[in-house]
Amino acid sequence: MMKSILLGLLATGLSFGQSISLGVLGGAPFTDVVNNGTVNPIKTVVNSSNFTFGPSVQLNLPLGLRVEVDALYRPYGFNLYNALTGSPANNGTSVSGQRWSFPVLAQYRFSFPIVKPFLEVGPSFEHLTGTGGLVNGITGPGRLLHSSGVGIVLGGGVDVKVPFVRLSAELRYTRETVSNFSGISNLNQAEVLFGIHF
Repeated sequence: MMKSILLGLLATGLSFGQSISLGVLGGAPFTDVVNNGTVNPIKTVVNSSNFTFGPSVQLNLPLGLRVEVDALYRPYGFNLYNALTGSPANNGTSVSGQRWSFPVLAQYRFSFPIVKPFLEVGPSFEHLTGTGGLVNGITGPGRLLHSSGVGIVLGGGVDVKVPFVRLSAELRYTRETVSNFSGISNLNQAEVLFGIHF
C-alpha cells in the first residue's frame, strides 16, 4: 500500500512538473506507546527507547501546498508485574518490538521570506512488528489487541532554506483510533521531529 502511495506521488509530481524532495526525519516522542501505571492487578513499567527516525518524501505543489509521506521507526518496550507481589505477571515480564508509522500529510506553508511556518494534517498508518516477550500468553491488561491501526495527525513547524538543503523542525500530535494493548495503550502520541530535505 505504501508503495502505491509513493508511486502515485511520484507520477503526480512528474506529470505536473512539481518538485519532489527526499529527506530524513529524526526526533523524540514526548509520550510512550503504553502508559505507566496499574490496572489491577497488573502494573506496567515502560522501558522504551524514546527516539524515532526514518525517510521522508515531499511533493511540492503550487499555492504553498505540499504532500509529505514518511516511514518512521520507533522501538518500544514494557514490563508487566503483579502489583500486589511485584513478581512477573502474565507468564512473562517483558514485551518489546518496533512501531512503524506511515503518515500521509497535507501541508500548507506560509510565504514568509526566510523561515516558512507550516501546518499539517492527515492520517497515519501504524503497524507493530517484532513483538517480543510472551505476548500470546498474556491475558487481561497488556494483551495484544491490534498490531495495526490508523491515527489522525495534526502538527506544525518551520522550514528554513540554507544552501543546497532545507531544514525543518516540527511538533506532531497523533490521536490513535485503536488500542494496541488491552488497558494500557496510550492513544495520545506527541513528538518533536527535525528534518533535512534535498
